Amino acid sequence: MKNLSFFAACMMIVLLAGQGVSQISIGGKAGINFADTRVEGLLNNLVPTQQTYTGFTAGIVAEVPVSGRLTFRPELNYIQKGFIISEAVNVNVLGIDVPVGAKAKTRVNYVEAPLMLKYNFGTASSGFYVMGGPTVAYAANAHLRPVASVIIDINLPRTNINLSDNIYQRWEVSGTMGAGAQTTAGNGTLFADVRYNLGLTNMLNNPIVDIRIKNQGFNISAGYLYNFTM
Repeated sequence: MKNLSFFAACMMIVLLAGQGVSQISIGGKAGINFADTRVEGLLNNLVPTQQTYTGFTAGIVAEVPVSGRLTFRPELNYIQKGFIISEAVNVNVLGIDVPVGAKAKTRVNYVEAPLMLKYNFGTASSGFYVMGGPTVAYAANAHLRPVASVIIDINLPRTNINLSDNIYQRWEVSGTMGAGAQTTAGNGTLFADVRYNLGLTNMLNNPIVDIRIKNQGFNISAGYLYNFTM
């Protein structure tokens, strides 16, 4: 029910943004997200080495003129975030060092709503842009997949993470900034951009352990916006 309410609220933001303007652009996008986490607190030195988790992202995009070159860019996205922690040692076998270790891949699937302002450079047919603003996200589900490593990685059965447990914070607020390029195509615009997302919310609700884990990551995406005349 919470997921449905969040989806409906985000869609209302997109639809209401188009009221009172002569044109609104709506489309879709897809791309890749390179995610990891920032670990803060007294126990951060005890956290094993992290690696970047590579995930998928896709969503619905709208664009509403504000003034001159400035536009409002709300989105509703599905995005895979997470991180990988690993430990490894070299075992000497007949004089040869063989890497032996283990990894834990944690993936959290979010529904997010970036609410950004976008400033356009260039001509009406093509150009560049910068954008930024807050993002609100909700963790729909998550899982952990252990990986054994003896020369090659061996994926083991994954375990679902119960995000309803009180130690997890499902809602997240973050800041997003990025830049991209766009060009006119038919009755719309092709675009591609890269953006950085800085999580501001601690993923854990644990007052006993002094450790704070916050999402961060870069993503690259491309898409198409179709122009509608109101």
